[in-house]
Amino acid sequence: MNFFKKLFGGTNNGEKSKDGTTIYTYDQQATYEPPAPMEYVEEIGNHFQTVFAGRESSVFHEIISDTIHIDVNVMSPTEEEPFWVLYTNGMSDLPMTIPDEIQEQMEENIERAELMIFLPASWELTQESLQDENNYWPIRLMKMLARFPHHYNTWLGYGHTIPNYQEYEPYADGTGLNGVVLFQLSEEISVIPTKDGNKIHAYFLIPLYKEEMEYKLEHGMDALLDKLFELDDDALILNPDRRNTCK
Repeated sequence: MNFFKKLFGGTNNGEKSKDGTTIYTYDQQATYEPPAPMEYVEEIGNHFQTVFAGRESSVFHEIISDTIHIDVNVMSPTEEEPFWVLYTNGMSDLPMTIPDEIQEQMEENIERAELMIFLPASWELTQESLQDENNYWPIRLMKMLARFPHHYNTWLGYGHTIPNYQEYEPYADGTGLNGVVLFQLSEEISVIPTKDGNKIHAYFLIPLYKEEMEYKLEHGMDALLDKLFELDDDALILNPDRRNTCK
């Protein structure tokens, strides 16, 4: 798709890959804390309405929340861009815990983040269809990752890799994907300036197979991306049955 040309611009102690990025696990239980107020709902929504213009939008509102309130916004496919755009709203209400040595290396503050993912136009996103875990698991993944840094006083950023539990369990019966890496699209899409002077970074989720995660740990993020982008559209639009690039 020509659209994808515009997408690229330039805790616990996770295991490090050779390029210095991190792999996290999340099989701990968090304690309940009241949710923080949602500060950036309007600004985040306006941003995505601008960069993905002309789409109908809806929201999966969270009924019960702890620590932060996470909604998942859904933007419908278009003829020119035939995929759903999903993004979180609420993760950025609290700053992540960025180690001083990491923040010192950054040109800007990276403590506030949201998450996004693309689903194919054929993906069923009705309330009824989401009773099936094969349809719901990308939303579950987004909500879990949005809470992860706040529950465990850590952070998530570009290149961080998270397996689905230490056993690399598939996300659902209909897929062998069992981990995820955080990527960033172009700055136009992935950086959201706010009125209070903060910047929210929207990280793009690319679900992975275990072998791809292990390859990334051994060879680094750039090498993994070279493998993934051999998949063309399947690199960015979720295909739960896509080819394993490192098997």
